[in-house]
Amino acid sequence: MITRSSNFATNVLIDYLDAEKVTSTMRDLGADSIEVLRGVEDLKAFRQGLSNSTTAIDLLVIFEQLASDTLVNEHANKEMISILKDQKHNDMISAKLPEGTAVAHKTGWITGVHHDSGIVYTNEDKGEGYILIFLSKNAPDREAVLNTSADISKLLFDHTTTN
Repeated sequence: MITRSSNFATNVLIDYLDAEKVTSTMRDLGADSIEVLRGVEDLKAFRQGLSNSTTAIDLLVIFEQLASDTLVNEHANKEMISILKDQKHNDMISAKLPEGTAVAHKTGWITGVHHDSGIVYTNEDKGEGYILIFLSKNAPDREAVLNTSADISKLLFDHTTTN
C-alpha cells in the first residue's frame, strides 16, 4: 500500500479497519478535515458524490507528529518512517534531489490527481529536515505536475541546505 501505492491494498485495509474509524482516528490525531468515505477507485460511490478528501494541513499535522515521534510511539514511528523511505514512486519530491537524500514519503495518483507528501531529510543522522506536501486536483498534464513538483522540491532543498 505504501511503497508501491497499491489501491487494492489500500482498499483491503480501509475495508478491514472501516472508513469511519480511519476518519475518526485521523481526526483524533488533529487532521480535522480528512474524510475517508470509501476505498480508492470505487466508481459507484464516486457517482453518489462520496469522495475521500484531505488537505495539506491534515497531512502536515500527521507528518509533523510522525517526524517528532508523537504520532503513535517512537518504535512504531521509526518503523513507519522506514517503510515510507522505501517508496518506489519517486517522480515528485525526491526526483531531482541529490542522490542518497532520504525522503520518507507517500505518493498517490488517480486521473487528474497527483499527490506526494513526506519528510525530506537534510541531515538524516541528526534527524534534520522539513515536511513537503504536494496536492493537485484537476491537473490535465501529469508530466507538468511531476516536473513542477520536482523543481519546487529541488529549489527548497537547495535553499534549505545552503543557507
